[in-house]
Amino acid sequence: MSRPGSILIFVLALLFTCLGAVAITHVCAYAMGAPTENSTIPDPMTDTLHQEIKPPVPFILRGATAQPPGTSPGLTADLWGTSATGGRNISGNDQWYLDIDINAPGWLYIYEYNPQGSESQGNWIAYKWQLPEPGQWRLGPFRPGEDEPEGQHIYRLRFYANDQWAPGDSGAQNSTLVYWNYDKGTGDTAQPNPVPVTPQPASAGDRLLNFLINPVTLLVAPSIIVVIVLMGWFARRSLRERRYLQKAERQPLVELLEPPSVPPQPPAHGARAATLELPNGLEIRLGVEGEVIGRAQVARSLGLDELGSVSRQHFRISFEDGKPYIEDTGSANGTTVNGRNIRGEGSVELHDGDVIEMAGKVSLKFKAVLQSI
Repeated sequence: MSRPGSILIFVLALLFTCLGAVAITHVCAYAMGAPTENSTIPDPMTDTLHQEIKPPVPFILRGATAQPPGTSPGLTADLWGTSATGGRNISGNDQWYLDIDINAPGWLYIYEYNPQGSESQGNWIAYKWQLPEPGQWRLGPFRPGEDEPEGQHIYRLRFYANDQWAPGDSGAQNSTLVYWNYDKGTGDTAQPNPVPVTPQPASAGDRLLNFLINPVTLLVAPSIIVVIVLMGWFARRSLRERRYLQKAERQPLVELLEPPSVPPQPPAHGARAATLELPNGLEIRLGVEGEVIGRAQVARSLGLDELGSVSRQHFRISFEDGKPYIEDTGSANGTTVNGRNIRGEGSVELHDGDVIEMAGKVSLKFKAVLQSI
């Protein structure tokens, strides 16, 4: 496969992987489930009979937690309405939001008590709901149902993280209580879904996330990106074809198909060359000036343990009067030629096929490629 084709496939694979992750996030953020009437809060670490149930409302991470991180889980919660009075008083068809702050990833339980019931009766609105990271989360908007009872409502929230329950409010063991009131007879009934009044402007991260999870974005963005990538690829291919045709107009066809051969040039007087063969078959080419061989030159064929025994400048190979010579440059663990330790002996003549060992760890084979002329 050509290089442009490989690049195109890689870009498309990366694109659809990112879009898949965004789509999964979007689906998870709006997952719904039927509430359960089970009033006993089970342990999320041992309960395997019940499926995770999330509230039938959007939820979004708005920022970092305001609580100190730690092994002990922490939970704070508040509720505010979009009516003129705001706060925890909801009227008519107004909407409301639930803001919570957690200091660790964990499981959130939300249970609602209606005015007609006692604290032993109620309905789940969020059961065994996992929050993947700490921070300030916003749930909502909530909207009153057709049979929404008037009076005081209570949300009981419990949070489980790090194998323990978060401590609750005073008088509510392992749970936090949020009270709010609902009045059906007042409020702006002409607008069944009033626009929520946000107490603070949304951050850039919130706006970006809302844009990414927008269904229109998820449908249109992939097509636009694919079209742009394909246009770029075809434009590059067309440019290369035009350059080839322009070259063909300037040169005969024979020259394009069979480039003129360059006769080999004789080596310069006194030119010398040799190679060192590494244990893995790779070679180090030596020029006429010679070269110092050390850790960097043999690193591609060694493990970390072997590489630590080789000095940064281990030995030098040079050429004099057409003959190769080797000299240990004061290495820490010595250099041998055909088993003979040459450290401290100065320059020693090399011959084709000699075996050089560095620190008794690395064997290099000397090959004389071209003798002096």
